[in-house]
Amino acid sequence: MKRLTIKIITLIVGLQLFCFAALVQSSEPVVDIENKDISFSQLGINGSITMSGSESAAYLSFGSRLDEIVSKAVLEFSFIPSPALQSVVSHLKVFLNEELMGVVPINEGEQGQRVSASIPLNPRFISNFNQLRFELIGSINSTCRDPNSPSIWAEISKAGTIKLQVHNAVLATDLALLPAPFFDQRDFSHLTLPFVFPPQRDIDGLTAAGVMASYFGTLASWRGVNFPVYFDDLPQQHNAIVFATNQHRPAFIKDLPEVSGPVLQLITHPTNRYRKLLLVLGRDSRDLNTAVRGLVLGDSLLSGPIARINNVTELKPRKPYDAPNWVRTDRPVSFAELVEGPYQLQREGRSAAPINVEFHLPPDLFAWQSRGIPLELAYRYSPPLGSAESRMSFSVNGQFVEAFNLSDTGKHASSSPIRIPLLDDTLISANSTSRIPAFRIDSSNMMQFEFSFISGADGNCQSAQPSRYYAVMDSDSTLDFSDFPHYIKMPNLRAFAKSGFPYSRMADLSETAVVMKQNPPAPEVALMLDMMGAIGAKTGYPAIKVAMLDSWDPEQLIDKDILTIGRLSPQADNAVSQDGANLILGEMTRKLALPASNNKLGWASWLQSKPDDADVLGTVDVTAQGAFASMVAMESPLTKTRSLISLVASQPNDFALIGDALNDSGKLDHMFGSVVTIQEGQVASFEVGKSFYLGQLPVMDLVWYHFSSHPVLLALCVVFLVVLLTIIFWRVLRRISADRLADGGK
Repeated sequence: MKRLTIKIITLIVGLQLFCFAALVQSSEPVVDIENKDISFSQLGINGSITMSGSESAAYLSFGSRLDEIVSKAVLEFSFIPSPALQSVVSHLKVFLNEELMGVVPINEGEQGQRVSASIPLNPRFISNFNQLRFELIGSINSTCRDPNSPSIWAEISKAGTIKLQVHNAVLATDLALLPAPFFDQRDFSHLTLPFVFPPQRDIDGLTAAGVMASYFGTLASWRGVNFPVYFDDLPQQHNAIVFATNQHRPAFIKDLPEVSGPVLQLITHPTNRYRKLLLVLGRDSRDLNTAVRGLVLGDSLLSGPIARINNVTELKPRKPYDAPNWVRTDRPVSFAELVEGPYQLQREGRSAAPINVEFHLPPDLFAWQSRGIPLELAYRYSPPLGSAESRMSFSVNGQFVEAFNLSDTGKHASSSPIRIPLLDDTLISANSTSRIPAFRIDSSNMMQFEFSFISGADGNCQSAQPSRYYAVMDSDSTLDFSDFPHYIKMPNLRAFAKSGFPYSRMADLSETAVVMKQNPPAPEVALMLDMMGAIGAKTGYPAIKVAMLDSWDPEQLIDKDILTIGRLSPQADNAVSQDGANLILGEMTRKLALPASNNKLGWASWLQSKPDDADVLGTVDVTAQGAFASMVAMESPLTKTRSLISLVASQPNDFALIGDALNDSGKLDHMFGSVVTIQEGQVASFEVGKSFYLGQLPVMDLVWYHFSSHPVLLALCVVFLVVLLTIIFWRVLRRISADRLADGGK
């Protein structure tokens, strides 16, 4: 009997161990310590870092997440020093938050060669936001020191890496931490945030998720966003957002008490104590939308583990083009409105990095034959000893505009506005002999102000040298787009890819309708969330008024810009293609309309294309396998001057190609026209089919713009008008003469 009991107990224990082992194998292990590599490219370094002159400096910034504690950090990088540097006195200093971390000597024989370095970073000096500073100390002459010699330089490779060993930290279950840990502004990497849904879902619940995605898109901004979708499942290594109603819940929270209204609740991940779940709960999907609106509009009011959203009142309607991330086009805008703080407008050093001022524009600003963008500049600086050779160089989008000599007064304020020239015009300088080349307006633009100071010198030796040089752009400097109307040729997938236009015209997407089929699969839902997040990142405002439909309902789609995802019902497909779709995509078939002449420039189509270039010349119909997706734009079949963009893919998993392409800046530059096809690693664009224009122009500008591509017709019209006016004046004068003669006869 005892032996039988022992055998039974052994069997039970064995079964328990087997089940436990299976459970462990089926789930990812919880990691307490992680190793993270932050590349220089993740920190915005797209090319080698140049340092010129002794005591010149270069800067890198990185963050440390709230839920991570850095226990070890190492900076690994390489650089090439100038062949002219002296090995005894030349070296490179590395600072972390203004604390010296190490010195890299330049040994004899290493000049002009690649030097690799590994600098330990003391984790005690790592904070939420951190700055690395490289300082070059160089000399080329042992008897006479000239710190500004062009022979003193070093190039730091963009292939550097910051290696971190981090301990995961358990955060408090407190809504006051929001948006952390789901989004942490200290983290400069791409945002990946899973969304979890119950097996049963409806379009209203997906609407709430879309608004939530747009909110996190506004927070992520330039980082890029991605929202993996889980149905009745839970990611093990990520924080996640969970949507559930009383009737429909994922299995892991099925025992949670029912709620009596819209609720936001923060809980610890059931299998990973270092991760959190944000539960968006409600009696029904309408409550979910209320809860989400309460979060995106009132996150500063939340605290504790749970909060009930009592009410969210209707907001004042937004106006077109008032997106927070876009430059105001109804008045001049100061530099203070374009930067996060005054520190971004100041630099230190003889050859410091340029002062960068970034601004974003709606893509439909009409700049044809403009005199340029008025810019009023004011700046201050340390008076240079060699003022004749010291200057401030001004460029836009990497293209030089003008240079200004720095005087010994230490300040400058323009008496009249400078005008930044545009693509289709040139700016004549004061002497009327030289021309400043123009630049192209884009959705995202960068102004750069680079100060270069030259100290007074005697021959090859420096006679005097200020200890520090400072340069500051005045925050009251202004940029003025108020004279530019809104007018753009559509369809325009470049504007959609780079700015979310025309949907982003209203920052809250109040004039946008997103159409999906009923119970869409995970890849289509993920693409919808990615699109909402991307548009939110462009506008800086959540899409709280977007309309989502799960059927093609013409009554609800009238006077809306429409975005369709996936294949809809036959009725919808017929409505979309009734005027002839430029690309028809099946599971294995692909039919594309070909233009007479496809313009590869895209952005300059009105300059380079002829009016009939977009006419359909023919079609190509193929049957093929492999990953393939596309974006097709056309005028809405329901409302004139409204847009319809369809996102389709051959297979469900191919929808990820669209999201990946829209997060790739290299691919964005190749998107334009009405059709974009996306394959693994490449995109192709076609400007084909009918076009229309969105916006308004003054009558004379409208006439001249549209007749500019028909000079002969324009000349005939001018001749006709001259003849017509001559006849009218002749008749009027003849009548006046006849009346005068008649009066004289009496």
